[in-house]
Amino acid sequence: MKNKSWLIVCALLTLYGCATNSPKTTVYTLELDKFEDTVVEESLPLSVLIENCGVREAYKTKALIASPAPYELTKRANAEWAESAGVLLSSTIQSYLAPRCDKVLPPDWKAKVAYDCSILVYLEAMTQVKRGKNWFAVLRLSYEVLPKKGGDAVVSGRFDKAVPIADGDLNNYVTAQSALAKDWLDGLLAKLKKAGE
Repeated sequence: MKNKSWLIVCALLTLYGCATNSPKTTVYTLELDKFEDTVVEESLPLSVLIENCGVREAYKTKALIASPAPYELTKRANAEWAESAGVLLSSTIQSYLAPRCDKVLPPDWKAKVAYDCSILVYLEAMTQVKRGKNWFAVLRLSYEVLPKKGGDAVVSGRFDKAVPIADGDLNNYVTAQSALAKDWLDGLLAKLKKAGE
């Protein structure tokens, strides 16, 4: 009887040890404030609704996606975004536009508050890519700004950019991805300003 008790205790301790020594997952987010201008010009007289981003299937989870070879997508081990890529991009758009427009609304406010236009984004790629010995951060998306009353898009376009990163380090990748998001949002804001003239 003592031997059985001792075996059960050893088995439980082994299971406990395996469960507590699992690798730690590092969580990442886009940080535009590293690239923010210190002064925000006069805000646009615009009330904007940020729609939920549409995404390719691979980006519906929190996984950081890498492409170590052409036609191959993998999830980075022990690393993930703070939110799914689409939700992360939607909240980044909202944070960026909030001090630059009169009113910026999240998707769930659509039926509750009046707004002038909505921003629709379809995320095609937010990926760490390796080609040969070189690493890149890739952001590829299409977008439209639609008037609430219907009709043609006020602004529309496509953003497709890859920037080299020093190595496969995830901090370098996330920094580059944040800079790409800031670059796209600066361009979107410039188009909104021009459309409002």
